[in-house]
Amino acid sequence: MTDTAPTTPGPLPPAPRERHGCLYGCLIAAGIFLVVLIGGFSWMGWYFYSGFKNNATLKSVVVELNNNQVARSVLGDNIEITSLSSSNFSADLSTGKTESYVAHVKGSKGEGTLSIGAETPPRGQTHITKLSLIGPDGREYDLLSGAGGSRSPPGSI
Repeated sequence: MTDTAPTTPGPLPPAPRERHGCLYGCLIAAGIFLVVLIGGFSWMGWYFYSGFKNNATLKSVVVELNNNQVARSVLGDNIEITSLSSSNFSADLSTGKTESYVAHVKGSKGEGTLSIGAETPPRGQTHITKLSLIGPDGREYDLLSGAGGSRSPPGSI
């Protein structure tokens, strides 16, 4: 015997919830990381190409360059820093602050590369410890001692 009477179904179970596991959490974390990374690189690019112009140490170096006879004879007048190749900064409460830079400089006669070192003791004034210019001719000039031409131009032995 077969039962031909229709059966009425009970209440339907709820629809299954979509599960994405940790997909959304990982995407949000990756997005935040990407925004921070892009922001950091953007700031570094801005600093190396124009933000350094507000640095007090570099402002005093530009004044020193424009007052230095050796630098003016090599680069000309109106010497300015056009960009930075590298920048290093460290600070300690007991020893003070140490800064070093490699900058591209330009004057009315030519361009060169300047290596800068500066130290600031705790609660003291900044003192420039290194100011070395490589001129357009490839020669190196120690601008603190006034000595110049310690290296041969590139390509000569």
